[in-house]
Amino acid sequence: MSLSDMVIGENGLLIELRCNNSFNQQLFEDIKNYLNMHLPGWKTSGSIPVEDAVAVFNLIDELAGGSRFWSEDVQLCVEDATLEIQDIISALET
Repeated sequence: MSLSDMVIGENGLLIELRCNNSFNQQLFEDIKNYLNMHLPGWKTSGSIPVEDAVAVFNLIDELAGGSRFWSEDVQLCVEDATLEIQDIISALET
């Protein structure tokens, strides 16, 4: 499954958040695994493929934007997820 599908696809993490006000922890783990698996290649090449970059930008934007409709539990999951994604992406600089 592509990163774009996991993030903004029909059953993607952001669709779950928008439509069901729920945070799919397993799907988020899959996203983190994808990022961590591809990170070394991205560092080596000095670039992220456009499709993956767009998915990451959408993910960070939506997670950081929050929603007043989420429960407190979902909000906490989203805050933690935002920090985790930012940490993974920040590893590109080192």
